[in-house]
Amino acid sequence: MIIGLDLAGSKKGKTGFALLDDSLGTRTKVLRTDKEIIDETMMQEGLITIDAPLGLPKGRCCLDYNCKCVRYGYSREAEKELRKMGIRVFPCGFAGMRQLTMRGIKLKKYFERKGREVIETYPGSAQDILGIPRKGKDCRKLQRALIKYGFKGEVKKKEITDHELDAITSAFVGKLHNQGKTIALGIKKESQIITARPKTNKK
Repeated sequence: MIIGLDLAGSKKGKTGFALLDDSLGTRTKVLRTDKEIIDETMMQEGLITIDAPLGLPKGRCCLDYNCKCVRYGYSREAEKELRKMGIRVFPCGFAGMRQLTMRGIKLKKYFERKGREVIETYPGSAQDILGIPRKGKDCRKLQRALIKYGFKGEVKKKEITDHELDAITSAFVGKLHNQGKTIALGIKKESQIITARPKTNKK
């Protein structure tokens, strides 16, 4: 199994949780607290994928606007590379991303201390590369596209949330990663973003 987490910035928000098997079968649910996320994740073996920034820009010790490290900026190399590819992404130091970033880093450290492999994903980038619509204002388009792509199981739930759908996409990036079909953007010191490998046009 591969675990996908579409992490919320706080326990008040909805974190999408997905399990993906080798045949693209899915099981999903919505979680909130760190304890719920840790308990559900640790019950499963396999790669953990997290849709959230899992590192800070090089030179930064925190994301406090009043800290001297603010001079090193708000974006990581991975985010800059995504923008060069024409893919929309918020920098990890953006006001609306700071809490999410720090929560993601905290959870990554916990899982790695437990001996688990964790990668950072960005479902929006994978969806763009694979030609799958982002959730946007109508997550049913994303749901239909994932089903058409071959995903089975709880992806078909009528009440499935956009967070669960992004968690499925995150887990799929993990599957592609295990198959050597991904690229790593940015530098390891900042946490690389793993995403689907773009198709190359053969002449």
